[in-house]
Amino acid sequence: MNFNVSPNIILEENTSWGNPDYAVIRSLLYMVDTSMKTALDCSCFSTKKCFVRNKEGIPLCTKAGDDHIIYLSAKDNYWCQWVYQFAHEYCHHLIDGLLSGEWSSMLWFEETICELSSLYNLNRMIGFCMTNDLQGYAPSVDVYLKNLLKKNKDIFCLSVEGGWYKQFEDSLKVKQYHRDLYNAIAVMMYPLFIHNPNLWKIILNIGDIRSWSSLEELFGYLQSKADVSYSASLKRMQKMFS
Repeated sequence: MNFNVSPNIILEENTSWGNPDYAVIRSLLYMVDTSMKTALDCSCFSTKKCFVRNKEGIPLCTKAGDDHIIYLSAKDNYWCQWVYQFAHEYCHHLIDGLLSGEWSSMLWFEETICELSSLYNLNRMIGFCMTNDLQGYAPSVDVYLKNLLKKNKDIFCLSVEGGWYKQFEDSLKVKQYHRDLYNAIAVMMYPLFIHNPNLWKIILNIGDIRSWSSLEELFGYLQSKADVSYSASLKRMQKMFS
C-alpha cells in the first residue's frame, strides 16, 4: 500500500492516540482534504496549516496565530471515527470563521454543514478503501455511515419540500447544541451534496457565522455569490428551509 499525505495537515504523533497505523490515518486525512478541495474546485493543500492533536472530550477546531489546531478524541485504528471527527472539524477549518467559541443564533447552520461534511466524507471513504487495498474495511464504513443516516431521520421527519423549519427555528437559535437535530437536517441535505459536490462552494462564503442575523440573510448572500455549477442546487437547498 502506497498512501499519500497532505503537506498542510500536520498530525502530531504521541501515545495519547493509542496505537494507530499512522500511514493509514495520514492518508485518510489526505482523502478528506482532496475530496473537499475537488468539490470546492480549489487547489489542493492551498489552505493555512492545520495541526491535528489528540484531546479527550468533544472534538474542536481553534485558531493558533495564522494557523488552526484540530483536536480529535479518536484513538487507535477506529478509522471511521477518525474520518467522522476530522471531516467535521476540517469543514470548520475551511469555513475559517472566528472560531471563538462564542454563541450565535446561526451557529446551528455551521454545525449542520460540518455534520454533513462527516457524512459526505464517510461516503468517499468507502471508495477510498476499495481502491487502496483496504477492501475488507469498506463494509464496516458502509454500516457506520448508514447508521448515521438513519439514526434521527424518523424522529424529526423533516421534508425536503420544506414546512418543518418554523417548528424548530426557536430551538435551533437557543444557546444549546442539538446535535441529533443537526444530524437530521444534514441527512436531509445529504443527497443534494452527493449529486452535486460543487454545492460545497457555499462554505467559501459563509465566513464568520456570527455576522448573519437570519437564515434568509445568509441564503440571500450565498445566492448572490453562487456560480452556475451549483446555483440551481442551492435554490433546492434553500427550499428545504421554506
